[in-house]
Amino acid sequence: MINLNPLNSLIITCAIAGCAGNSSLKTGAVIKKLPSYRVAYVEYKGDFENNPGIYDIQLEKLLKWAVPAGLWNFPGSTELIIIYPDDPESTPKNQQRMLMAISLPTDVKIPEVYKSMVIPEGEYAVGRFEISSEEFGAAWGYMYGEFIPKSGYRPAEGMSFEMKRNDSDEHPQKKHIVDICIPVLKNK
Repeated sequence: MINLNPLNSLIITCAIAGCAGNSSLKTGAVIKKLPSYRVAYVEYKGDFENNPGIYDIQLEKLLKWAVPAGLWNFPGSTELIIIYPDDPESTPKNQQRMLMAISLPTDVKIPEVYKSMVIPEGEYAVGRFEISSEEFGAAWGYMYGEFIPKSGYRPAEGMSFEMKRNDSDEHPQKKHIVDICIPVLKNK
């Protein structure tokens, strides 16, 4: 069972970047309603933070099925979503999970070798960043430590995730364009 506690994402952020964030990161952060996403995913359990090559390995597992099935159109209609469901403060690094997911139409049958879920629609704090691999923690820190506290919203129950917007290998500076999406509720 995936833990959807938003405080786990906050703890992940603080552990990686510190909650002070980084105001120098350029973002177009907003609060907006996101649709639901039906996804197929593969799970990796282990120290992904010190194993950056695992992201490509996990994506290749999904592409072995998605490309021949005509389901891979990235960037385009396919969303590439990365979820970190575990609390790094209470979960040993070798037990932490990373879920590499792709969005799918509702009528697509997913082979049993893959897992599936629906990320629910709702209000999210969404920050778009153009960052190096080393700046992900600071971007998460900015969202939780600066943007959300000043937005009039607070983290809500649900799943926080990254949505990739480009292939960083094709970027002139090898940067990642990514949306960090955090479910939120309006403060009372």
